[in-house]
Amino acid sequence: MEHTWRTLSKADIPAVTALRAAAEAVDETGMHLSEEDVAEEFADADLNFPDGSLGVAAGDELVAYGLARIRGNAVGTHRMLLEGVVHPAHRRRGLGRELVERLIACSRVVHASHYQDMPLSVDMIVRDRADGHRALATELGFTDQRRFYDMRVSLADPPPLLEAAAGLEVVPYTRERDEDTRLARNEAFAEHWGTTAASPQVWAERFTGMKGFVPGASFLMVDSATNAVAGFVLGQHSEAEALVTGVRELWVADVGTLEAYRGKGVAGALLSRTLTAAREAGFERAGLSVDSANSTPALGVYERAGFAVTGYWSDYGLPVSPVG
Repeated sequence: MEHTWRTLSKADIPAVTALRAAAEAVDETGMHLSEEDVAEEFADADLNFPDGSLGVAAGDELVAYGLARIRGNAVGTHRMLLEGVVHPAHRRRGLGRELVERLIACSRVVHASHYQDMPLSVDMIVRDRADGHRALATELGFTDQRRFYDMRVSLADPPPLLEAAAGLEVVPYTRERDEDTRLARNEAFAEHWGTTAASPQVWAERFTGMKGFVPGASFLMVDSATNAVAGFVLGQHSEAEALVTGVRELWVADVGTLEAYRGKGVAGALLSRTLTAAREAGFERAGLSVDSANSTPALGVYERAGFAVTGYWSDYGLPVSPVG
Protein backbone atom coordinates (compact mmCIF):
# COMPACT_ATOMS: atom_id res chain seq x y z
CA MET A 1 0.00 0.00 0.00
CA GLU A 2 1.22 3.50 -0.84
CA HIS A 3 2.34 5.67 2.05
CA THR A 4 1.34 9.30 2.44
CA TRP A 5 3.72 11.64 4.26
CA ARG A 6 2.48 14.71 6.12
CA THR A 7 3.04 16.79 9.24
CA LEU A 8 1.29 16.11 12.55
CA SER A 9 -1.17 18.12 14.61
CA LYS A 10 -2.98 17.67 17.91
CA ALA A 11 -5.77 15.96 15.97
CA ASP A 12 -3.35 13.02 15.57
CA ILE A 13 -3.06 12.37 19.31
CA PRO A 14 -5.49 9.38 19.35
CA ALA A 15 -3.78 7.81 16.32
CA VAL A 16 -0.30 8.34 17.81
CA THR A 17 -1.46 6.76 21.07
CA ALA A 18 -2.78 3.70 19.23
CA LEU A 19 0.42 3.43 17.18
CA ARG A 20 2.58 3.63 20.31
CA ALA A 21 0.52 0.88 21.95
CA ALA A 22 0.89 -1.41 18.92
CA ALA A 23 4.66 -0.87 18.87
CA GLU A 24 5.02 -1.32 22.64
CA ALA A 25 3.30 -4.72 22.46
CA VAL A 26 6.26 -5.89 20.36
CA ASP A 27 9.15 -3.70 21.52
CA GLU A 28 8.51 -3.94 25.29
CA THR A 29 10.33 -0.71 26.15
CA GLY A 30 8.26 -0.19 29.29
CA MET A 31 6.74 3.01 27.91
CA HIS A 32 2.94 2.90 28.07
CA LEU A 33 1.19 6.16 27.22
CA SER A 34 -2.43 7.24 27.45
CA GLU A 35 -3.97 9.86 25.16
CA GLU A 36 -3.54 12.34 28.00
CA ASP A 37 0.18 11.49 28.18
CA VAL A 38 0.62 11.99 24.43
CA ALA A 39 -1.29 15.27 24.60
CA GLU A 40 1.09 16.40 27.33
CA GLU A 41 4.06 15.45 25.14
CA PHE A 42 2.63 17.32 22.16
CA ALA A 43 2.36 20.47 24.31
CA ASP A 44 6.09 20.44 25.15
CA ALA A 45 8.05 23.61 24.48
CA ASP A 46 10.74 21.55 22.73
CA LEU A 47 8.42 20.54 19.89
CA ASN A 48 8.08 22.70 16.81
CA PHE A 49 4.85 22.01 14.93
CA PRO A 50 4.53 21.53 12.06
CA ASP A 51 8.17 21.69 10.88
CA GLY A 52 9.50 19.23 13.46
CA SER A 53 6.91 16.52 12.92
CA LEU A 54 6.16 13.76 10.43
CA GLY A 55 3.27 11.36 10.04
CA VAL A 56 3.02 8.43 7.64
CA ALA A 57 -0.40 7.10 6.67
CA ALA A 58 -1.46 3.94 4.84
CA GLY A 59 -5.00 4.73 3.82
CA ASP A 60 -6.68 6.18 6.90
CA GLU A 61 -4.27 4.54 9.37
CA LEU A 62 -1.25 6.28 10.89
CA VAL A 63 1.51 3.68 10.55
CA ALA A 64 4.55 5.75 11.53
CA TYR A 65 5.40 9.10 13.04
CA GLY A 66 8.45 11.07 14.03
CA LEU A 67 9.41 14.17 15.99
CA ALA A 68 12.53 16.36 15.96
CA ARG A 69 12.86 17.99 19.39
CA ILE A 70 14.84 21.15 20.02
CA ARG A 71 17.01 21.53 23.13
CA GLY A 72 16.31 24.68 25.10
CA ASN A 73 19.30 26.71 26.33
CA ALA A 74 21.72 24.73 24.16
CA VAL A 75 25.41 25.43 24.77
CA GLY A 76 28.23 24.70 22.31
CA THR A 77 26.27 22.31 20.07
CA HIS A 78 22.53 22.11 19.55
CA ARG A 79 21.73 18.44 20.15
CA MET A 80 18.27 17.73 18.73
CA LEU A 81 16.51 14.53 19.74
CA LEU A 82 14.86 12.47 17.01
CA GLU A 83 11.99 10.18 18.00
CA GLY A 84 10.21 7.79 15.68
CA VAL A 85 7.88 4.80 15.76
CA VAL A 86 6.88 2.46 12.93
CA HIS A 87 3.95 0.08 13.31
CA PRO A 88 5.24 -3.52 13.58
CA ALA A 89 3.16 -4.58 10.58
CA HIS A 90 4.92 -2.00 8.39
CA ARG A 91 8.53 -2.69 9.37
CA ARG A 92 11.30 -4.20 7.22
CA ARG A 93 10.14 -2.15 4.22
CA GLY A 94 12.58 0.75 4.43
CA LEU A 95 10.03 2.97 6.14
CA GLY A 96 12.13 3.44 9.29
CA ARG A 97 15.17 4.48 7.27
CA GLU A 98 13.18 7.01 5.26
CA LEU A 99 11.58 8.33 8.45
CA VAL A 100 14.97 9.01 10.06
CA GLU A 101 16.37 10.59 6.89
CA ARG A 102 13.36 12.89 6.66
CA LEU A 103 13.62 13.74 10.36
CA ILE A 104 17.24 14.76 9.85
CA ALA A 105 16.07 17.10 7.08
CA CYS A 106 13.38 18.45 9.44
CA SER A 107 16.00 19.04 12.12
CA ARG A 108 17.97 21.30 9.79
CA VAL A 109 14.92 23.49 9.22
CA VAL A 110 13.98 23.66 12.90
CA HIS A 111 17.59 24.26 13.97
CA ALA A 112 17.93 27.21 11.58
CA SER A 113 15.04 28.99 13.30
CA HIS A 114 16.50 28.57 16.81
CA TYR A 115 20.31 28.28 16.74
CA GLN A 116 21.39 29.35 13.28
CA ASP A 117 25.00 30.06 14.27
CA MET A 118 25.51 26.93 16.39
CA PRO A 119 26.69 23.47 15.21
CA LEU A 120 23.94 20.86 14.95
CA SER A 121 23.93 17.23 16.06
CA VAL A 122 20.98 14.84 16.08
CA ASP A 123 20.54 12.10 18.67
CA MET A 124 18.46 8.93 18.81
CA ILE A 125 17.73 6.73 21.80
CA VAL A 126 18.36 3.04 21.05
CA ARG A 127 17.13 0.41 23.54
CA ASP A 128 19.26 -2.59 24.46
CA ARG A 129 17.13 -5.15 22.60
CA ALA A 130 16.40 -2.97 19.54
CA ASP A 131 18.84 -4.68 17.18
CA GLY A 132 17.13 -3.39 14.04
CA HIS A 133 17.13 0.18 15.32
CA ARG A 134 20.80 -0.08 16.27
CA ALA A 135 21.71 -1.43 12.84
CA LEU A 136 19.80 1.38 11.14
CA ALA A 137 21.49 4.04 13.25
CA THR A 138 24.92 2.60 12.41
CA GLU A 139 24.13 2.41 8.68
CA LEU A 140 23.14 6.08 8.68
CA GLY A 141 26.41 7.11 10.35
CA PHE A 142 25.26 7.51 13.95
CA THR A 143 27.74 6.50 16.64
CA ASP A 144 27.13 5.19 20.15
CA GLN A 145 27.98 8.17 22.38
CA ARG A 146 26.72 7.23 25.81
CA ARG A 147 25.12 4.32 27.67
CA PHE A 148 22.50 4.68 30.39
CA TYR A 149 21.42 1.98 32.80
CA ASP A 150 17.83 1.42 33.90
CA MET A 151 17.76 0.33 37.54
CA ARG A 152 14.94 -0.90 39.78
CA VAL A 153 14.34 -1.86 43.39
CA SER A 154 11.48 -3.78 44.99
CA LEU A 155 9.60 -2.01 47.76
CA ALA A 156 8.32 -5.23 49.33
CA ASP A 157 10.52 -4.58 52.38
CA PRO A 158 11.07 -1.24 54.13
CA PRO A 159 14.21 0.49 52.85
CA PRO A 160 16.86 1.48 55.40
CA LEU A 161 16.61 5.06 56.62
CA LEU A 162 19.86 6.93 56.04
CA GLU A 163 20.94 10.27 57.40
CA ALA A 164 23.07 12.96 55.78
CA ALA A 165 25.87 14.85 57.50
CA ALA A 166 25.14 17.15 60.42
CA GLY A 167 23.68 20.50 59.44
CA LEU A 168 21.58 19.05 56.62
CA GLU A 169 17.87 18.32 56.85
CA VAL A 170 15.45 16.42 54.59
CA VAL A 171 12.18 18.29 53.99
CA PRO A 172 9.20 17.52 51.73
CA TYR A 173 9.06 19.24 48.35
CA THR A 174 6.58 22.14 48.36
CA ARG A 175 5.38 24.56 45.70
CA GLU A 176 6.84 27.39 47.75
CA ARG A 177 10.30 26.00 47.01
CA ASP A 178 9.64 25.07 43.39
CA GLU A 179 11.81 27.82 41.91
CA ASP A 180 14.60 27.06 44.39
CA THR A 181 14.42 23.43 43.27
CA ARG A 182 14.58 24.37 39.58
CA LEU A 183 17.66 26.51 40.14
CA ALA A 184 19.29 23.79 42.25
CA ARG A 185 18.63 21.21 39.54
CA ASN A 186 20.17 23.44 36.88
CA GLU A 187 23.26 23.98 39.02
CA ALA A 188 23.62 20.32 39.99
CA PHE A 189 23.39 19.15 36.37
CA ALA A 190 25.36 22.00 34.78
CA GLU A 191 28.30 19.71 33.92
CA HIS A 192 26.30 16.58 33.10
CA TRP A 193 26.63 15.32 29.54
CA GLY A 194 23.67 16.11 27.29
CA THR A 195 21.83 18.16 29.92
CA THR A 196 20.68 21.74 29.42
CA ALA A 197 19.25 24.21 31.92
CA ALA A 198 15.48 23.89 32.40
CA SER A 199 13.61 27.14 31.78
CA PRO A 200 10.53 27.91 33.91
CA GLN A 201 8.32 26.72 31.04
CA VAL A 202 10.20 23.44 30.55
CA TRP A 203 10.31 22.93 34.32
CA ALA A 204 6.53 23.23 34.50
CA GLU A 205 5.97 20.95 31.51
CA ARG A 206 8.54 18.23 32.15
CA PHE A 207 9.23 18.27 35.87
CA THR A 208 7.02 19.48 38.74
CA GLY A 209 4.06 20.61 36.64
CA MET A 210 3.51 17.44 34.65
CA LYS A 211 0.56 15.15 35.27
CA GLY A 212 2.68 12.30 36.60
CA PHE A 213 4.66 14.29 39.17
CA VAL A 214 4.41 12.78 42.67
CA PRO A 215 5.05 15.55 45.22
CA GLY A 216 4.47 13.18 48.14
CA ALA A 217 7.53 11.14 47.12
CA SER A 218 9.72 14.15 46.31
CA PHE A 219 12.11 15.61 48.86
CA LEU A 220 14.70 18.34 49.29
CA MET A 221 17.88 18.40 51.34
CA VAL A 222 18.23 21.80 52.99
CA ASP A 223 21.24 23.44 54.62
CA SER A 224 20.03 24.17 58.15
CA ALA A 225 22.27 27.24 58.44
CA THR A 226 21.31 28.97 55.19
CA ASN A 227 18.03 27.28 54.19
CA ALA A 228 19.58 26.71 50.75
CA VAL A 229 18.62 23.63 48.73
CA ALA A 230 21.57 21.22 48.84
CA GLY A 231 19.96 18.32 46.96
CA PHE A 232 16.67 16.96 45.68
CA VAL A 233 14.79 13.87 44.54
CA LEU A 234 11.76 14.20 42.25
CA GLY A 235 9.36 11.30 41.73
CA GLN A 236 6.97 10.55 38.89
CA HIS A 237 4.36 7.89 38.17
CA SER A 238 2.67 6.67 34.99
CA GLU A 239 -0.87 5.53 35.63
CA ALA A 240 -1.10 4.28 32.04
CA GLU A 241 1.88 2.00 32.66
CA ALA A 242 0.38 0.68 35.89
CA LEU A 243 -2.89 -0.16 34.13
CA VAL A 244 -0.99 -2.26 31.57
CA THR A 245 1.63 -3.90 33.80
CA GLY A 246 -0.37 -4.19 37.01
CA VAL A 247 2.62 -2.80 38.92
CA ARG A 248 2.67 0.61 40.61
CA GLU A 249 6.16 1.95 40.02
CA LEU A 250 7.60 5.23 41.25
CA TRP A 251 10.01 6.62 38.69
CA VAL A 252 12.83 8.57 40.32
CA ALA A 253 13.13 11.13 37.57
CA ASP A 254 15.82 13.34 39.08
CA VAL A 255 18.38 12.94 41.85
CA GLY A 256 20.84 15.77 42.33
CA THR A 257 23.33 17.13 44.84
CA LEU A 258 24.98 20.52 44.55
CA GLU A 259 28.75 20.30 44.31
CA ALA A 260 29.43 21.95 47.69
CA TYR A 261 27.44 19.21 49.43
CA ARG A 262 28.73 16.12 47.63
CA GLY A 263 30.30 13.42 49.75
CA LYS A 264 27.97 14.14 52.67
CA GLY A 265 25.40 11.41 52.12
CA VAL A 266 22.82 13.72 50.55
CA ALA A 267 21.63 11.48 47.71
CA GLY A 268 21.48 8.35 49.87
CA ALA A 269 19.46 10.07 52.58
CA LEU A 270 17.06 11.58 50.06
CA LEU A 271 16.57 8.27 48.27
CA SER A 272 15.81 6.47 51.52
CA ARG A 273 13.08 9.01 52.31
CA THR A 274 11.66 8.83 48.80
CA LEU A 275 11.56 5.02 48.78
CA THR A 276 9.99 4.95 52.24
CA ALA A 277 7.30 7.44 51.18
CA ALA A 278 6.68 5.50 47.96
CA ARG A 279 6.23 2.23 49.83
CA GLU A 280 3.84 3.87 52.29
CA ALA A 281 1.85 5.26 49.34
CA GLY A 282 1.39 1.78 47.87
CA PHE A 283 4.08 1.74 45.22
CA GLU A 284 5.51 -1.74 44.64
CA ARG A 285 8.86 -0.81 43.14
CA ALA A 286 10.95 2.17 42.10
CA GLY A 287 13.06 2.77 39.03
CA LEU A 288 15.53 5.27 37.60
CA SER A 289 18.07 5.77 34.82
CA VAL A 290 21.73 6.64 35.32
CA ASP A 291 24.53 7.69 32.98
CA SER A 292 27.13 4.91 33.01
CA ALA A 293 29.88 7.51 32.57
CA ASN A 294 28.58 9.89 35.23
CA SER A 295 31.42 11.88 36.77
CA THR A 296 29.79 11.51 40.21
CA PRO A 297 29.59 8.06 41.90
CA ALA A 298 25.85 7.84 41.23
CA LEU A 299 25.78 4.16 40.27
CA GLY A 300 27.25 3.13 43.61
CA VAL A 301 24.80 5.34 45.50
CA TYR A 302 21.88 3.66 43.77
CA GLU A 303 23.26 0.17 44.31
CA ARG A 304 23.64 0.86 48.03
CA ALA A 305 20.00 1.95 48.05
CA GLY A 306 19.07 -1.49 46.68
CA PHE A 307 18.72 -0.67 42.98
CA ALA A 308 19.96 -3.21 40.43
CA VAL A 309 20.48 -2.84 36.67
CA THR A 310 17.54 -4.19 34.64
CA GLY A 311 18.51 -2.96 31.17
CA TYR A 312 20.22 -0.20 29.27
CA TRP A 313 19.78 2.22 26.42
CA SER A 314 22.24 4.21 24.37
CA ASP A 315 22.35 7.70 22.93
CA TYR A 316 23.45 7.56 19.29
CA GLY A 317 24.56 10.85 17.72
CA LEU A 318 25.27 12.24 14.26
CA PRO A 319 26.78 15.66 13.41
CA VAL A 320 24.61 17.33 10.79
CA SER A 321 25.45 20.14 8.40
CA PRO A 322 22.94 22.96 8.93
CA VAL A 323 20.88 24.49 6.15
CA GLY A 324 23.31 26.09 3.72
